Amino acid sequence: MAKLTEPLEAATEQQIDAVLKRLSNSNDVGADLLRVLDIAIGITGADMGTLQRFDERADCLTIVASRGLSSEALSFFGAVRRDTNTTCAAALTLRMRVFVENVSTSYLFVGTRELDMLRAGGISAVQSTPLISSNGRLWGVLSTHFREPQIESEFDPAQLDRFALQVADGLEQREGPVPSQHFHGKQIAEDSQPRG
Repeated sequence: MAKLTEPLEAATEQQIDAVLKRLSNSNDVGADLLRVLDIAIGITGADMGTLQRFDERADCLTIVASRGLSSEALSFFGAVRRDTNTTCAAALTLRMRVFVENVSTSYLFVGTRELDMLRAGGISAVQSTPLISSNGRLWGVLSTHFREPQIESEFDPAQLDRFALQVADGLEQREGPVPSQHFHGKQIAEDSQPRG
C-alpha cells in the first residue's frame, strides 16, 4: 500500500474540512457522503469502497454511497445483516475495524457466496471501519476495497480513525443523536466516474 506523502496529507486535510462543513448543513447529503467515501478511498489507497448506514429498526447496514462496485455487487451487499460473511457485518457487531489482507484465505470468506461475489468484482482485500460518534452511537460502516492483497501491519489507521469519528460527529450534528429513519444517500454503481 502506498504511503501518503506530506503534500497529499495537507490536501486531504483541506478536503476533509470542506466535506465536514458541507455534511453538517448541506441539502444534498448523498453527494456529501460520496465525497466522504472518496476521501476514505484516498486515505487508504484503495481502489473502491462503500459507505453504509446502520438501520437500528432493521438491525442491518444499507449502502448509501459506493464507488467502483458493480450493480450486481451493490444488489448482493445492498443490505447486510450481522450474520453476513462480510467485514462490514463484523465491524458492526464488534464496533471496531476489521481488516482482511486476502479475501481468498480469510476464515470470514472461504467457501461463501460472499467470496464468489468479491472475486467477481476484482476485490482481493478489504477493511471496514465503523462510524461511531463521540457519544458512542454507531452511524454506519465505511469500507474500502483493494484489487491486490494488503499487509495490515503496513496500514496506518490514524487518519482514517480521525476521519471516521469526524464523519459520525457530523452526521450526529446534522440529524441529532438518533439516526433518521428517512435518511437517504446515493448508490453509485459505476466504474467510469472519476474518484474525487
